[in-house]
Amino acid sequence: MNKLKLNIIVIILVFLNSNFSFTQENKLKLNSTSIGFGLIGSSSETSSGGLNLTLDLSTKLNKNLFSLYFNEGSEFNLFDAEESYNEISVTYGREIELNSWIKAEGHLGLGFFNYNIKNGSTDFNLIKESTIGIPFRIKLIFYTGKHFGIGINPNMNLNSLVTTYSANIIFQYKF
Repeated sequence: MNKLKLNIIVIILVFLNSNFSFTQENKLKLNSTSIGFGLIGSSSETSSGGLNLTLDLSTKLNKNLFSLYFNEGSEFNLFDAEESYNEISVTYGREIELNSWIKAEGHLGLGFFNYNIKNGSTDFNLIKESTIGIPFRIKLIFYTGKHFGIGINPNMNLNSLVTTYSANIIFQYKF
C-alpha cells in the first residue's frame, strides 16, 4: 500500500474515531453530505483552468461543524503541461442561518495535498509532489426542501506547492 493511501486511511480513521467517541459524551450528530462540480484555477504559471469534483461529510457538535473533505481537479493545456491535484482534509466550520431556506457555512482546516504535473513540451515525465495544505471553504446553500439544498461553493487551498482555487455548484443533503 503506498504512502498516500495509508495517510488517507489514517486521516479517515482518526476522524471517525473522534466522532464516535464524542457521540457518547455530547450530542455529536451527522449533519450533512454534499457533492459539487466546478471550475478550478491555480497559481501555477502553466495553469489554464480545468474541472474539479468536491465531496464532504459533515458532523455537528452544538454549533460547530467538523467535516471530512475531498477535492480533486485537473487542468489541461494542450501545448505545455497537464496538471492535476487532490486533497483530503479535516475542517472546522460554522453555519449561519440567513433565513429559513438560505444558510451559509464557512470552513477552515488542515489536510494532505497531492500535486501532479506532466510537461508536454519536454519529455512528458510526470512529477508528483505532496505537502500539507490549509483549505478554506464557503458554502451558500438554498434549501428546496427540509433536507435538500443547492448552492455555490468557492474553495481555496494554501500550500507550499501551488495555491488552488475552485468555484462549484453543490448539492447538499442535510440529515
